[in-house]
Amino acid sequence: MTLAGRLPSTRWSLVVRAGVISGDASDRQLARQSLEELCAIYWPALYGYLRRRGRSRQDSEDLIQGFFANLLERDSIAAADASRGRFRAFLYSSLDHYVANEHRRETAVKRGGTVSTFSIDAESFDNADRSVGTDGIADQNADPAALFDRQWALCLIRQTIAELRREYEAKGKGEWFAKLAPMLTSTDTDAPSRTQLAADLGLSATALKVAIHRLRATYRARLLEAVAQTVENPDDSGRERQWLFDALGRH
Repeated sequence: MTLAGRLPSTRWSLVVRAGVISGDASDRQLARQSLEELCAIYWPALYGYLRRRGRSRQDSEDLIQGFFANLLERDSIAAADASRGRFRAFLYSSLDHYVANEHRRETAVKRGGTVSTFSIDAESFDNADRSVGTDGIADQNADPAALFDRQWALCLIRQTIAELRREYEAKGKGEWFAKLAPMLTSTDTDAPSRTQLAADLGLSATALKVAIHRLRATYRARLLEAVAQTVENPDDSGRERQWLFDALGRH
């Protein structure tokens, strides 16, 4: 029986359990795939953290690619023990360790010397960062660790919205979702704008209210599912959820 058949099927729990349970090749492959998927989702948090620590765009991108390659090549799954129950904490501490070692050895990764592990659109990230002012790496007073937490939270939100969009598009309701999506995080109750939105969707005001309520409920549920994918123990999901709200400055 593989890991998927006997253990909780969250991405991080699969990675952690593969490191403490002797499994077959399929177990290890499943754990590696889960680790790759998690890293592909959360690289912006690491990139923003390195940029805020003074690294250039090129250095940050190269360090992340080198870090991920090292993480996968040296089979770090075995190091992901239960004491590192949150993927966020594991990745944060592992990156710091990797960067420190690179500095001590003075062998920072050079462009072209490392095979890219994931697609990193650093330019788009930096452009988006400038558009939000003091929330991003342009704020010289921002704490790198706090920026890492905030970017991690935003990664969770982007992942959740992207998955919902794909689901709606698969149902032929992509345009519907595009119009309702801004209401997921908006507190706007302006009557004229909602009246126009209802007209665009061919709904009554009451039907629009119900549609927004249902979408928000689904969004919250999926966001919590995304949080659960980054903890080894399901009991930690509540605390990680509170951290998410704190990182975004919401209550």
